[in-house]
Amino acid sequence: MNGSSVMKMSEAATGTSNPYTSTNTSEWTLTEIGKSSDQLRTFHVPSPTCLVGRTSTAGLRIADASVSKSHARLFSDREQLFVEDLGSTNGTTVNGVIIDRCELFDGDLVQFANIVFRVNGQTPPDMAGTIQNVSGTWVNTLLSFEQLMNDRAVVPHFQRIVAMKDQRITAYELLARSNIENLRMAGEMFATAERLQQHVALSELMREEGCRVASDSSRRQSRFFFNIHPQEFGTLRLSQSLISMRDSFPDLNITIEIHESVIANTVAMKQFQNTLKSLNMSLSYDDFGAGQGRLLELTEVPPDVLKFDMQLIRDIDEAPASRQELVRSLVRIATDNGSIALAEGIETEAEHEVCQQLGFRLAQGYYYGKAELLD
Repeated sequence: MNGSSVMKMSEAATGTSNPYTSTNTSEWTLTEIGKSSDQLRTFHVPSPTCLVGRTSTAGLRIADASVSKSHARLFSDREQLFVEDLGSTNGTTVNGVIIDRCELFDGDLVQFANIVFRVNGQTPPDMAGTIQNVSGTWVNTLLSFEQLMNDRAVVPHFQRIVAMKDQRITAYELLARSNIENLRMAGEMFATAERLQQHVALSELMREEGCRVASDSSRRQSRFFFNIHPQEFGTLRLSQSLISMRDSFPDLNITIEIHESVIANTVAMKQFQNTLKSLNMSLSYDDFGAGQGRLLELTEVPPDVLKFDMQLIRDIDEAPASRQELVRSLVRIATDNGSIALAEGIETEAEHEVCQQLGFRLAQGYYYGKAELLD
């Protein structure tokens, strides 16, 4: 997540034809929480009501695929600010608690899917400024993160991966969750971890606990996808972590996901693929198409599974024929190189049907079920 993921208040949002916004402004603002030293961007909340979502008519438009078109609304009542979820796919949380409707206070953290904001009341901060002080909320978050790591308090959830043809469950992807306030969702955990330079340790913890839960579950014969953090790639620490995983869970069917952004070095990728093969693990490229596409690397070091980024998949049924044909061509290239193409982020039956027509063999997304605990 970074500042570019959130677009400024759209011009359409100030028009009288939009039922979600008003041209009046209030003193409430939302400041996006960036990773590491990223500058924090601040937005005034229109009064009395403002739509939040991916649609171009939203007052606060968030151009991130995890956010629904009409995700939530912000509204004020007698100087108080409220947020209401509008039945979004990935939910809205306040201070780590999933909500339907909730009053907001100064310093609260409100999260729309993967995008986190801090609520600012009273005097609006400078639009180009950054937060200089450490709030009480952040102190609480620091203490919560220490508890998360010391108590290994993560709660692994798993998202289904299904066969396109009959929607049969073929695998599960590990998703980061916990029951600790302010750190319930993956975005909150890793945003905090990166500011504390603990992102690698958190990534390792999630894989270790994910393997433990998977191995103890009735689904232990399934295939399981585990992510690595981009900054782990190419390090001795990662190799040691994977060896330890295999030693501890010799029978678990493991696929390791790496982000599309780290596969540029084909020599290193080939070495990594050989390491995985020696450990009887498979390789998956995640978020393909989110950046440069990496077609050269795809052909030189083809993964077992190629996951197409949800930005390519979302609303594919409404996309022009040229875009659909582009995706079809990429799927064909992946298949010709021996990779299984997987469509990420499918939310509707129409998206499912079109992706099946485009040649995808696997898929995942909330259309097939939300992340779940394993029994």
